[in-house]
Amino acid sequence: MNANYLTKNLVKVAALTVLAAGLVSAQSKEKVALEKEGIELIKQLEDVGNEIKYHGEHLEVFSRTPGISKWSHWHHLMEVKHLVNEGLQPALSRLVEIRPQLPEWKQPSIDKMLAAAKEMAADTNNALLASKSPVAPLMNAAYRDFVARVVQHADSLGKTADAAVDFAEAQLKADEAAKRIK
Repeated sequence: MNANYLTKNLVKVAALTVLAAGLVSAQSKEKVALEKEGIELIKQLEDVGNEIKYHGEHLEVFSRTPGISKWSHWHHLMEVKHLVNEGLQPALSRLVEIRPQLPEWKQPSIDKMLAAAKEMAADTNNALLASKSPVAPLMNAAYRDFVARVVQHADSLGKTADAAVDFAEAQLKADEAAKRIK
C-alpha cells in the first residue's frame, strides 16, 4: 500500500511538472510572438519615418526655390499627413497596446519614437495651416520652420527605430541561441 501511495504521488508530481513546463513554454512562445510583432511595428515606423523625411526634404527644397506652386507644397504636405495618420498612428497605437508585455529595455526607444511622432504630427498640422497663408512659401518663415522640424522628427524617428530593430533582432537571436544550448 505504501508503494502504491508513493507511485500515485509520483505520477501526480510528474503530471504537474509536465503541465507547468507546457505553461511556461506557451508563455514563452507568446512573449516571443509579441516581441516579433513589436519588431515589425518598429520596422513599419522606421519605413514611414523615412517616407515622411523624403517628402519633408522635398518641401524644404521647394520652400527655398522660387516658382514652385502651392499645389506642389500641398501635395507633399498631404502625403505627410496621410503617412502620419495611416502609417504611424495605427502602428504606434498597437505598439502602445502591447508595450507592457515588451522587455524593459525597449521602453526608452518607444518613448522617443512616440515623442518624435507626436511632435511630427503637430508640426505637420502647423505646416498645413501655415501653407494656407497668402504669403508664398519662399517668404513664409513659419512654414519653413515647421517643415524643417517635420524633417528633424522624421529623421529622429527613423534612426531610433533602426537602432531599436537592430538591437531587438540581435536580442531575439541571442535568446534563441541560449534556448538551443539548454
